[in-house]
Amino acid sequence: MLAGASLIALAASPALAQSAPAASPQEGASEDVIVVKATRTTLSSFDYPGVVSVITLDDLEAERPYDLADLLEDVPGLEVSGGPRRTGQTLTLRGLSRENIALLVNGARQNFSSAHDGALFLDPALLGRVETVRGGASSLYGSGAAGGVVSFETLNADDLMSDDERLAARLSAGYRSANEETRGAAALAGRSDRISAAAGLSVRQSGDIELGSGDTLPAEDEIFAGFASTRIELSQAVSLDASWIGFRNDVLEPNNGQGDAGVDSLNPLVDKSVESDSLQATLGIDPASRLVDLDLTAYHNIGAVDEFDPLIDRSLQRDLTTTGLRVENRAVFDLGPQETALVTGAEWYEDEQDGFDSADPSGVRGGAPDGSTTFYGVYAQLETRVDTGPLGELILVPGVRWDRFESGSPLSDASQDEALSPRVAATWRLTEEFNLFASWSEAFRAPSLNELYLNGTHFSLPHPILGAPNFITNRFIANPSLQPEETETIEIGAGWQRTGLFTANDHFEVKGAWYQTEAQDLINLSVNFAFNPTCFAPPFAPCSAGTTVSDNVADATLKGFEIMARYDNGPLRLTGALYDVDGEDNATGEPLGALQPTGGYLDALWRFDAQRLDLGARVVFADEFDKTSDPAAHRDGYAVLDVRGSWQPLADRRVRLDVGVENVFDEEYERVFAGVAEAGRSLRVDLTWTGAW
Repeated sequence: MLAGASLIALAASPALAQSAPAASPQEGASEDVIVVKATRTTLSSFDYPGVVSVITLDDLEAERPYDLADLLEDVPGLEVSGGPRRTGQTLTLRGLSRENIALLVNGARQNFSSAHDGALFLDPALLGRVETVRGGASSLYGSGAAGGVVSFETLNADDLMSDDERLAARLSAGYRSANEETRGAAALAGRSDRISAAAGLSVRQSGDIELGSGDTLPAEDEIFAGFASTRIELSQAVSLDASWIGFRNDVLEPNNGQGDAGVDSLNPLVDKSVESDSLQATLGIDPASRLVDLDLTAYHNIGAVDEFDPLIDRSLQRDLTTTGLRVENRAVFDLGPQETALVTGAEWYEDEQDGFDSADPSGVRGGAPDGSTTFYGVYAQLETRVDTGPLGELILVPGVRWDRFESGSPLSDASQDEALSPRVAATWRLTEEFNLFASWSEAFRAPSLNELYLNGTHFSLPHPILGAPNFITNRFIANPSLQPEETETIEIGAGWQRTGLFTANDHFEVKGAWYQTEAQDLINLSVNFAFNPTCFAPPFAPCSAGTTVSDNVADATLKGFEIMARYDNGPLRLTGALYDVDGEDNATGEPLGALQPTGGYLDALWRFDAQRLDLGARVVFADEFDKTSDPAAHRDGYAVLDVRGSWQPLADRRVRLDVGVENVFDEEYERVFAGVAEAGRSLRVDLTWTGAW
């Protein structure tokens, strides 16, 4: 029965929310104490010395996100740029680009990176939880975690059924008007004494995107996504967890899926095939000894974006495969009167990239060099508490990681280096209600294969004198001498929570932080667009449009703040956030980094339990963006309203109807570095049936 369950599909709308992993609530704290597993601590999100966010199963169920931007919209400091096309969306965090954010799916690294082909391909319908840890995290995750970590977890059997249930099934369907998207999903999960399993499928079909500007963005998607997960208790002390998540998207859109890229001879309409598979298996060993809680994890990811231009019979391919092993143990022991935990681990992973262009005689695809990078790392993190008497309690979380990496390509010389990434963080709990926290960290990012070994043609355009069909090119230039990016971050903040603020049972919690990052050798892609003087004199050759190369920016500063708050009072829940990201080149004073204006959101939800009805509204807002020396990159401020409702008409709650209107007032607005307006007013409807036995 369980093997059969693994072949059936998972819904886009989970309805049986389970509690997030939690520590024991402290006196005066909220009942929903959330522990963020990506921090490798057992600290609650309130006590952790930093700012974290968790998107729970309840949140996913209420919001029904349809893409990466919709999924992560409420995470302060994290921005999804590139525009509303799924295949062009990429991430920035605290002013740092995609390459400085560690992305994980079920603990497996997701390292796919491209200038125009997006960063992560998954269907939010298959997720049960998303965690973000903001700030330097290289002490645990090594290269590429200077901005932080975003960890995605797929659904599992516990998400779909309660402890006393053995089988669960679900069907769902939905519609979204902005892109005429229809979707359907199915799910089955089962459990025996020692085995649990869940599996699911989600299918989406959508068309061109109607923007708030009144324009239409060409984009036709056919998506098939699935997942399967299982947990086997091999013995009282040994368990095996395994999962697979896959994504297939056939797209008809311009070659460059970002911004408002229209269709012309330089950016043709192409057939894209996006494929992603992530497999992960973890053997857990947890005997009676407090000194052993060991996980051995293996993962293998395949990401590919292939394009075909039928007008000129041209094929483009970009494939990246990541294979990794991680061994981690958590030992708990007494250090004096205090219980202390020590996490130690080692990790190896390798990225292999393959690019192809049928129009190039040698098959070389510009910007997608063949090559591989191998990483080795070992790390340790301590977690302890110190009683400071009348001054409260001090929570200390120091950690350090050593990494070595080696990159190679048949196109150029090899590159190798090593780095040490320390972090010291502490929370001073003056009372049960109030704390102060601070951290200092160093982080690094190894240059990517794309940056080290850039080659081939970046773009082509008609000759400035002779015109078409005489084309000239801007070419990529490799730079195997690139240095790793290095950052040093200081962060300070405070948190305050109180139960019984206005009424006996209400609860309020607020937490905020200010940070400053000093960055050295930031890797910057420079497009040196220039015509040769010989372009303008007979015989008008040789002629080129310049070069594109990655180089290091010597010294830069990034800084900002984040504030998050939540208030619960019976049927009422209010949440909100405010944040800002600023930065500059210290040598020139020019703005530098993936900056953001002051922005945030406010969300309100009211539950009518007797009617089994929830009503909610959210306002997302941003100030004018002028942190750029390019007037074309300026953006107006905006405020966008979304409303939603959820109704379970039957007493057994097996049927659920969700309705929402996004961008209620059809606002024309644009995110920073998106290059295009976002979707206009959109109606979404979702219907779900759930059964459990």
